[in-house]
This record gives sequence, structure tokens and C-alpha cells, in this order.
Amino acid sequence: FVNNSLITDNECTNNLRYGLHFMFSNFDEYNRNIFRNNGAGVAVMFSNNIAMRNNRFVDNWGGSSYGLLLKEIYDANIEDNIFIRNSTGIRVESSTRINYQYNEFLSNGWAIKIAGGCYDNTISSNNFISNSFDFSYQSAVNNNILSGNYWSRYSGYDLDKDGVGDVPHRPVELFNYIVTRTPEATVLLRSLFLDIINLSEKVTPIFTPENVFDDSPRMKSIVF
Repeated sequence: FVNNSLITDNECTNNLRYGLHFMFSNFDEYNRNIFRNNGAGVAVMFSNNIAMRNNRFVDNWGGSSYGLLLKEIYDANIEDNIFIRNSTGIRVESSTRINYQYNEFLSNGWAIKIAGGCYDNTISSNNFISNSFDFSYQSAVNNNILSGNYWSRYSGYDLDKDGVGDVPHRPVELFNYIVTRTPEATVLLRSLFLDIINLSEKVTPIFTPENVFDDSPRMKSIVF
């Protein structure tokens, strides 16, 4: 219940639960902090007008751990942050008008998981590199914008050599869909069977959302 707060240049490590947890706090800024090896990562809930910039979320690992959990957040900027080796880089629930820009997601289990009730969000100019799963979206309705991100899993082409892929990238793969509903299926990760079913879904999409795609994927990682 603290408004207009500024939290900067802290290092929160080895906590049993949250490195940072705040609720019902508006117009707050969190800059240049490090959150490492915390049992539940960082949770931000029931707040609006939040800015989180130049923070590092590292090795927050566990069955219910996230680098950053956003729940019922409105009007926020998540920019210039680094998410490395977290179970989930960012988990988002019922959050609207969030800008995710200039972030790097590296070697996470899931880079971003978006549940229902998330609208009018923009995810642009981020790097998604070597994550087990880059993106999960669990809603039939999508008016969120994905544009201009770099995806290391993108297999498209750039015939005009402008640095932007000529075909959209669809980050939600069939195996994402399967694992979300049957977590035990993760034992198939990186198997030949996985490659086959993902390819078949790309050719004829049935289960994955057709309206979730990056319309201008970058061919090279973005230098921030």
C-alpha cells in the first residue's frame, strides 16, 4: 500500500520465497536491481502505473517460481531487463496496457507465459534466445501486439536483406500447447518426435492460436 516509491540498486538473493513482493502500490519505479536464486522470484499484484527498468532476474528456479509475476497490473513499462535461467521469465495474469520492450530472455524454461484477461499489451524489440519455450498464450481472444522481436527459433528468411523476416513468426508451438495441459510431456523435450509434431502443426495449424504472431521478426539479435 505504498505509492510513488523508488527502489534502486539492490541485490535480493537466496530468499525462501519472494525477492520482492508488493500489492496495491501505484506509480512505483524499480530500477537496476538484481533478483537471484529466490524461491518464488518477484511478484507484482493489483497495482497500476509501474515501471521496471534495468533489472536482472537470474536463476529463480522451481515449480512455482518466476523471474517476474504480474497479476492484475494496468499501465506499466517493463523495459531493459534481463531474464536468465528462470523457470518462467515473466508470468502474466489479467494485466492490461503493459509495454514489454528491450528485454532479453535467455535460457529460461518459459520466456513469457500469458494467461487469460491480458489485453492491449505490446511486446516489441525483445530478444528471445535459447529458451525451452519462448511464448505461451492461453486465451482465444488476442489484441496484443508482437512486433520486431528477435527469436532464436525463427526459421524464416529475409530475401530483401532489410534485417526483418519476410514471413511472420508464430512463437506458440504445438508442444507448448501439449505441455501446458499435460506437464508430464516435458520428458519429450528435444526429441525427434517433438520436431515432427511441431512441423506438422506449422503446415496445418489446428491447436495453436493463429492470431498470435510477430509480424516483423528480426533476423539478428538486438543490441541494447
